[in-house]
Amino acid sequence: MIDENKKIDDLTQKNYTVASLFAGIGGFCLAFKNVGFNILWANEKDSFAIQTYKHNFPAVSLYEQSITDLSVLRDQLEMVDVLTAGFPCQPFSVAGYQNGFNDPRGKLFFDIIRILREFGKNRPKILLLENVKNLLTHDSGKTFSRVMAEIQSVGYWFKRKNVAVLNTFTHTKIPQNRERLYMAALSSEYFAYNDFLFPEKTEDKIFYRDLLDLNSQADPEYYFEPGTQYWNLFNEEVNKNDPNSVYQLRRFYVRELKNYLVPTLTANMGEGGHNKPVIKDAWGIRNLTPRECLRLQGFDENKFSFPENMSKTQQYRQIGNAVTVVLVESLAKECLAKLNALGGHQ
Repeated sequence: MIDENKKIDDLTQKNYTVASLFAGIGGFCLAFKNVGFNILWANEKDSFAIQTYKHNFPAVSLYEQSITDLSVLRDQLEMVDVLTAGFPCQPFSVAGYQNGFNDPRGKLFFDIIRILREFGKNRPKILLLENVKNLLTHDSGKTFSRVMAEIQSVGYWFKRKNVAVLNTFTHTKIPQNRERLYMAALSSEYFAYNDFLFPEKTEDKIFYRDLLDLNSQADPEYYFEPGTQYWNLFNEEVNKNDPNSVYQLRRFYVRELKNYLVPTLTANMGEGGHNKPVIKDAWGIRNLTPRECLRLQGFDENKFSFPENMSKTQQYRQIGNAVTVVLVESLAKECLAKLNALGGHQ
């Protein structure tokens, strides 16, 4: 039987490198680091995410500015084997106005292309992008066609078959229903074609409550106070149904998620309101804590933490904006395999 850890050790002997645009709190970086990559640099402009990133990756060169101000020559960006970018999804999401490239945030995609063009022949061997699945069908498919053409124009093998909609629930052990679009492009300077393999679905699952802190009482701030409007709504449904289920407040009612599946963790979980997961423990009905949400995003709490002064609202927002680390790890392993296959052709 092949030792998977031995395979990864063999692959990482070459000290492959990675950089991250729109790095956020470092979900991509942590995933690639866990697989053995060396993180050379990252770019992020949000001041709160910057604090968290620097707290966890103090040795990484972090360019604290908008990507629009980032320049390969001026900022002396080092060439890397892999470049990742989870570029803004709001312009393409069904939850927003879907203004696409007419939204200033949507236009930031073209800065990724600009930076790749500035690298010239020293551009990354592999480009790994992430966004919402609606990017594929936005504006009747015209938006994705433009994305594809732009990536091809800077020297990458990239077609419709080189993308995949991956769900945290179906493609990892973690029980969070989170669909995201992942796109993998390979540089024509190094590869003769693009046969990037995305991970297969898995039936192996973790019961969501095994990821929660249920052996001790959470801080009082996470519980709904008995007798309040929200407590009454949730208490009625929990008493009628399975107390081990996840519950979710919709517009005017509470919904039981009977499949023990946590809904997509969003950036506004810490702002009150609807759609966030709610559970019952031995002390009452409460929201999930940031630490529990981190586990449901595949972050290892022994390798990642928030700065002590980071507000709970910001912690929730940063978690909701992050990628699922263990899912990206599977993509990072495929990047390792592709780079290793180059052998003497590098």
